[in-house]
Amino acid sequence: MCDNKQELKQKIEALEASLTELKQRLAALESGEQHDAVEHLDEHIRVIDHEYDSLKEFWPVFVEDFRKLFQK
Repeated sequence: MCDNKQELKQKIEALEASLTELKQRLAALESGEQHDAVEHLDEHIRVIDHEYDSLKEFWPVFVEDFRKLFQK
């Protein structure tokens, strides 16, 4: 390798520019993922609410059956 000092500097600058571009692309992807997550937040909350409602309905039945099991 007979790269002179100037060539090495140019290669480093090109690599740094590529790295900067990759970091920007990654940040844009992550930002998009966050926006998608926020957009779907209402759906997640509805699912949780439904599961909580199901648990509220199930719990008294469970407690009653559990008590019956140990009252014998």
